[in-house]
Amino acid sequence: MRETSIRIVAILVGLVMFGVGIGALFLADLGVGPWDVLHDAIAGLVDRQPGTVIMGLGLLLLGLVAVLRQPIGPATVANVVIIGSTVNVLLAVVEPPSSLAVRVVLVVAAPLVVAFGSMLYLGACLGTGVRDGLMTALVDTGLSIRAARTSLEVTVLLGGGLLGGSYGIGTLVFAMLVGPLLQLFRQRVWAGYSEPAGWVYRRGS
Repeated sequence: MRETSIRIVAILVGLVMFGVGIGALFLADLGVGPWDVLHDAIAGLVDRQPGTVIMGLGLLLLGLVAVLRQPIGPATVANVVIIGSTVNVLLAVVEPPSSLAVRVVLVVAAPLVVAFGSMLYLGACLGTGVRDGLMTALVDTGLSIRAARTSLEVTVLLGGGLLGGSYGIGTLVFAMLVGPLLQLFRQRVWAGYSEPAGWVYRRGS
C-alpha cells in the first residue's frame, strides 16, 4: 500500500514537473521542444492556449494508441490532463521574462525538469504517455526505438514548423539534452523498487 501511494504521488509530481519544463520553454520564447512546435502551431491556428492543444491532441492520440493496442494505464490518462493544465496555469500566472539571461536559464533548466519528471511518472510503471505509445507502435512494426523516436520527432517538428510553430535554439538544446538526461535519471529515480505486477511498461521507451 505504501509503495502504491508513492507511485501515485510520483505520477502526479512527475507530470506537473513535465508541464513546468514545457511551460518554461514557452516563457523563454527561444524555441520549444519538437512536439511543442506542433502544439504551438495548432494553438496559433485555433486561437487556444498551448496547454489546451496539448490536452486536445493528447485525447485524440489516446484513442489512436488504444486502437494500436499499446499499453495504457492511469499515468497515460493523467498525462493527457495534467501536463497541458500545468502549462496553461504557468503561462497564466508567470510573466515572460525580459532578461535574456533568465530566458537562457529557462532553456537549460527545461530539459532537466522534463527528464526528471518523466522518470518519476514513467518509472512508476502505471502506464506511459500517449506520444510514447505512438513510438512503441512504430517499434512493433520493426523499427528500432531510436529510429521510431527520431522519425516521430522529426515529423512533428517539420509539420509544426511549416504551420508556424515556434522553434529556435531552445528546440536544439532540448533535443540534445533531454535524451541523455532521461538516461541519467533512469537508473537512479526508482532504484530499489520493483515493477508492479499486472502492468506493462517498456523501459526502452
